[in-house]
Amino acid sequence: MKNLSWKLLKLFLLLSLAIFFKGCGDTSNQPSSNREAKIVLWHTFTPSETETLNLILKSFSEKFPRIKVSVEAIPFAQARSKFEQAVKSGIAPDIFRSDRFWTLKFAKNGLLEPLEDSFKTEIEDMVGIAKTVVTQDGKIWGVPHSMDCLALFYNKKHFSEKGLSPPVDFDAFRETAKTLTRSDAGRFGFFMNPNGWWFEPMVFAFGGKFYDPSGNLSIRSEQTLKALHFLIDLKDTTKVMPPVNIRSDPYDLMMQSFKNGQVSMIFNGPWAIRDLLSALPFRDPSNLGVAHIPRGPAGCFSPVGCQSFVIPKGTRNFKDAVELIKFLCAPENLKQFATKNYFLPTRKSLINDPDIKKDPFLAAFISQINCTSLSDNSPSRIKLYIVLLENLKKCLNGDLAPEDALKDIENSYKKALD
Repeated sequence: MKNLSWKLLKLFLLLSLAIFFKGCGDTSNQPSSNREAKIVLWHTFTPSETETLNLILKSFSEKFPRIKVSVEAIPFAQARSKFEQAVKSGIAPDIFRSDRFWTLKFAKNGLLEPLEDSFKTEIEDMVGIAKTVVTQDGKIWGVPHSMDCLALFYNKKHFSEKGLSPPVDFDAFRETAKTLTRSDAGRFGFFMNPNGWWFEPMVFAFGGKFYDPSGNLSIRSEQTLKALHFLIDLKDTTKVMPPVNIRSDPYDLMMQSFKNGQVSMIFNGPWAIRDLLSALPFRDPSNLGVAHIPRGPAGCFSPVGCQSFVIPKGTRNFKDAVELIKFLCAPENLKQFATKNYFLPTRKSLINDPDIKKDPFLAAFISQINCTSLSDNSPSRIKLYIVLLENLKKCLNGDLAPEDALKDIENSYKKALD
């Protein structure tokens, strides 16, 4: 009897010790709200977007007072390489805001944690395009936070002076730009940032493409050449673009010429809205028009951007990072970003939100993104955009013929991949 009692006592002590040590060692299973934690977030938000982020993080700290969030803003141009190096060096943040063209490359290189098991509710509510750009090999590698695309911005006063409506195709676009141009008064119908992202709607609308189905560069085609000739003719033949030599910062030149009333139409994304509304012609917001990019023989196209939150491989604060991403991507907080900073919603539950639907700018961009097709998701597209920028500037400045430009683009792109 004594032996039985002693065995039972030893069994009880062993079970007690096992439970005790499990409780001491496995702190990751404790609720985030019951233990101290520090989360490091790297982001690429602009200063005005950061203001919204800080408001939401304040609410997060009130709900989860034990989770301290350390935030670092990283310049967009440096963010990709800095993150890659940080993961390889074991000093990565717990959460990183990743661009559409980075996320799947990060995943392919083993730099990210898969997220499909931690964000089931969010995944079910994801807008289709947003889900596509974070999905690879049946796994979800990021939680989309914002989307963007290009649309046609136009000065409504200029249009009403000529009795015009937004052009629906590129033939009408050319005629509209011609009617709006008053070169003697220093006003022109259109200006475009000669970057690959901005040129893409023309290329695709004319039936061109950047890559073939196998992922090989396919830019040297009759269709792409037609798109390039169309763009150059807008400046040199129809003369609806300002006769300026395009040098270092064509994006800024495009924005300034539209903001000061020198240009009547531009292509740009929703990120530009707040800046434009501060300009004199658009201090009355009703004067800023947004319409679809004109369609061409092959349809209407716009490039699609998507920024997602990702978690680096091996993070020690995975559960707390999930908690913060869930909070940042909750519908009520995504709505704040949408209405304050004109982010396009990544959740289906927000698309028909009354406040978003009644906003003329958000509604126009949502309509644009809903009618466009998602182009390929190649991470190498960024290198192609850089090559396109340099060669398109040369074409518009008259320094390079279109046919030669396409050859140079192809050769420079191949070198960039080496």
